[in-house]
Amino acid sequence: MSTALTGKPLKDFFSRASVERLSGKLGDPDWLKEKRLEAWKVWEAGAADPALSGTRFLRRMGEVHSLELDPGEAVPLPASFKPSLESDWGSLSGCLSFGCEENLEPALDPALAPRGVVFCSLREALKGHGELVKKHLFSRTRVDETAWAALHAAYLSQGCFLYVPKGVKLEKPFRVLGAHTAGHAGFFPHTLAVLEEGAEATLVDELHSATPRAGLAAQVSELVLGAGAQLNYVHFQNLNLSSVQVLRQRTNLGRDSYLYTLELAAGSALSTSYLESLVDGEGGRVDLLGLVLAGKDQQIEIRTLQDHRGRAGSSDALVKSILREEARFYFDGVVKIHKTGQNTNAFQSNPNLLLSTRCKAETVPTLEIEADDVACKHAASIGSIDEEERFYLLSRGINESDTENMIVEGFAAELAQRLPNEGLQEKFVEILNRLSRRHAG
Repeated sequence: MSTALTGKPLKDFFSRASVERLSGKLGDPDWLKEKRLEAWKVWEAGAADPALSGTRFLRRMGEVHSLELDPGEAVPLPASFKPSLESDWGSLSGCLSFGCEENLEPALDPALAPRGVVFCSLREALKGHGELVKKHLFSRTRVDETAWAALHAAYLSQGCFLYVPKGVKLEKPFRVLGAHTAGHAGFFPHTLAVLEEGAEATLVDELHSATPRAGLAAQVSELVLGAGAQLNYVHFQNLNLSSVQVLRQRTNLGRDSYLYTLELAAGSALSTSYLESLVDGEGGRVDLLGLVLAGKDQQIEIRTLQDHRGRAGSSDALVKSILREEARFYFDGVVKIHKTGQNTNAFQSNPNLLLSTRCKAETVPTLEIEADDVACKHAASIGSIDEEERFYLLSRGINESDTENMIVEGFAAELAQRLPNEGLQEKFVEILNRLSRRHAG
């Protein structure tokens, strides 16, 4: 499938009038309507400003007004999106599914409500938990950070809200299934997860396409961790190869809190993800992992920021890419340690595996260190399959396709091993093998 984008310019799909109609249709509280209109002003004034493009390498992403999209006719969510507590991720605490407009009835463990846990669509959260949502929604991201963030805030209509009270620890994951169901040029899901002191949870957040039609998915994830909280957050981007994806993920970590986050990017023609972890509290820890699987002429960018303000924190960013055909991957990783971040340990690594002579990876690691008692290092590598390793496997009677798949799985094994439980590890390997076969075929 070609990754060429066709249709009419993006700017022709959006207007202030349509923002106002959406706000009225959803019954926004006054504060949210004001936020939408504030965001629209930013978009209208700065959509063509390269400084607000939100990307460092993808020039086509910077030409916001001229991106051409053809969303086609709307379709219902596929039957496979029906929420269930039994899934290929194992047994779940809850599952939500939504398209551009459609919301399916969620599946929820009945034991959640008595413990004060809230897991629902963002629409329902605004109705039933308005003050809690108001306190945290857009509290970690500003609508004027990029043109994409502004457009997202103006047209926000879907997403999920997870709230885990103090001391509540949940073993089973939550799952969110979002799909661009066509009929709209843009899909703007927002994930808001708030874990109070000592709470623990796992959230798997998936983004898919329900049709082959082109579309823009501009997503924001705000993750708020209180003191001693622990969140495992997996984001799986699997849009079709005619789509454009923009993700802005920001986490604030309190004292002694821990974030495990994995970005798995496999879809879209153009994709840029900005993964930012703000370690504000003393002793906060972050494992920031990523895997890119790209082929044809896909262009994918991941930018990371490990921002340490609290003392004695730690962060470890490991982002890998596996590229085929004429795919392009760009990694821009920054470790920033403020004067207040003494005794911090921060690491960053970006290995890239090139399975064709026509693909390309570019890596730009950066250290910005203001403290004088820290341990920091970064590393990057770009290479192809080791011919001795390939020859060894072929000489054992393993065919060419299986040989490549085994090498790919071995390259990604470090990421799988660092997933927090066996269920997630098994699912990761399954997705890796399936996507590898898809790209290879």
